Parts: sequence; C-alpha cells; structure tokens
Amino acid sequence: MGASAGVQIYRVLQEALNNVARHSGAKEAWIRLHFERAALILEVEDHGKGFHPAEGQTGIGLVAMRERAEILGGSLKVSPLPAGGTLVHLHVPREQVEPHAD
Repeated sequence: MGASAGVQIYRVLQEALNNVARHSGAKEAWIRLHFERAALILEVEDHGKGFHPAEGQTGIGLVAMRERAEILGGSLKVSPLPAGGTLVHLHVPREQVEPHAD
C-alpha cells in the first residue's frame, strides 16, 4: 500500500470513529476491512442514534472524509441503518492502494 493511500484511509477511519464517539451515543462500533480483487473496502458501523443531518448541513469531518476518498479515486457513502445507527462505506480502487498491482 502506498504511504499516501495508507494515511488517507487511516484518516477516514479515524474521523469515522471520532464521529461515533461524539455523535452516535453508541458504546461500540464495528470496523470491517475487505481487500477484494478490484478494491479495498472499509466500513465503520455503529448502532447509535443514526445520522440525520439537517438539510444543507454538512460537518467539516464529513467533507474531509469525502475529499480523502476522492484523492484516492474512490467514493464515500454515509448511510443510516434500518435498525438504527450509521454505516460509513469507503471504496478505493485497488490500483490506488497497490500502485504496482497487475
């Protein structure tokens, strides 16, 4: 993994966990890291209050997470879960994580 990609992914994870601690009210979170054939996928899930921003309201942390995903050529989705809580889903193309992959 390129050093820059590793730092960007780590910072997304760090901000997602900070958001769980600050806003969700959840006492725990689940972190899943999948290294698939075409992509690296990072998910952070909590079963707290859920994510319901007021219209037009976007925190600087979410903006920074999205910018980091874009730097990596990937995408970030933040979604409420049906049973309550939030799922942060980062998708990064493998060639951005492993620049020398076949």
